[in-house]
Amino acid sequence: MIAPRKQRCGSVYLHVLVSSLLITIIGLGALSAVRLQTRSARLARQSAQARNCAVSAVELGLVLVKQDSAWRTSRINGVWLANKPLGDGLLTLEGIDPTDGVLSDSAYEPLVLTGTGTVGPARHKTQVTLVPVIEPLEALNTCIHGSGLITIGIGKQISVVGAPLSSNGMLVNNGTVDGSVEVYSINPVGTTGPRTVPAPSKVMPDASVITQYAGKATIIPFTGDIDQRVLGPGCNPWGSTDPNGLYVLNAGTSAVTIRNTRIYGTLIIRAPNKTVTLDGAVHFQNYRSDFPTLIVEGNLVINCASVTTPLSESADAKNYNPVGAPYGGAYDEDTADEYPNEIRGLVHVQGTLKLQSTSRIVGAVLCNGAITINGTNTIVHDPALYTSPPDGYTFVDGMQISPHSWQQVVD
Repeated sequence: MIAPRKQRCGSVYLHVLVSSLLITIIGLGALSAVRLQTRSARLARQSAQARNCAVSAVELGLVLVKQDSAWRTSRINGVWLANKPLGDGLLTLEGIDPTDGVLSDSAYEPLVLTGTGTVGPARHKTQVTLVPVIEPLEALNTCIHGSGLITIGIGKQISVVGAPLSSNGMLVNNGTVDGSVEVYSINPVGTTGPRTVPAPSKVMPDASVITQYAGKATIIPFTGDIDQRVLGPGCNPWGSTDPNGLYVLNAGTSAVTIRNTRIYGTLIIRAPNKTVTLDGAVHFQNYRSDFPTLIVEGNLVINCASVTTPLSESADAKNYNPVGAPYGGAYDEDTADEYPNEIRGLVHVQGTLKLQSTSRIVGAVLCNGAITINGTNTIVHDPALYTSPPDGYTFVDGMQISPHSWQQVVD
């Protein structure tokens, strides 16, 4: 009877050992699980903090761009802030021009802001793209706008239809303004339409716009005055054609007169301190709607009898709508057509402007110098110039976030 008791005692002891081992294993497993949960929670917290640091870096970049109008020159293309402390983490901010890697060369290029946040081993990168807010020049919302003095001669008249006559300076009104006026000052006061005096100053195009257009244009050799010529995207009597109808005439130190000529495109005339005269009958119209019609680096005189004298093929024995320069979408080979004696589109004059005779413009005129009205002239505003401004005749009014551009970046 003694042996069986010993067997039962051994079995109990074995069960106790096994149970203790199981309890120990379970306890160790529970401790490991707690440690893993704690580590996982810590990593999750650090990841969230790193993400907050990255987002905060980008938001700080947005503030820097908004508050510093000169950020394109005061900031570098690269790291703007490096390892700046925020809470338990660090943040880094980069600003990159994705177009050409140069922030300062153009206000019209986008900006990519990238924020990096680190907290312990956790690292997060957030990125957003900013694009410029492009607005048309307010000067395009006028029939004629000058930077300085506008003088209307005694007994002379200008009619402005659909938009005002405008100046950042004074209007000396010795004649008649048939239409509205927006000027800094006026003397004498009399006009036929509404007056805004003093009117807010309007921004003029950047001086570089002439160089930009000239740099893309096909060169016309200067051979003197231009008479009875046709110029268009597929028609150039002086040489190779330009598919955009964009041509530049470098007159140098010579004055230029253009008469009895049709231009279906954009003509840039570079004659600094010299005078360009449009005489007789002309018909100018841009080929591309996003280009101006006429740019003059110099002084411009428009002396066209638009009311009485059309551009006439029969009078000049000249076909003004050949292949390569259609009118109204049509071309022919006869000399039986007539064209309005007028300029359609945007005219930009870097120097002074004189409107003589009965010149007519359908579009808008911008002039950096003094303007003199010495005829009975008419300008009819084209609202498309403001709603869809030509290239280069806009300004950047800050930056805005490109839709759907917020994103996490993975190296």
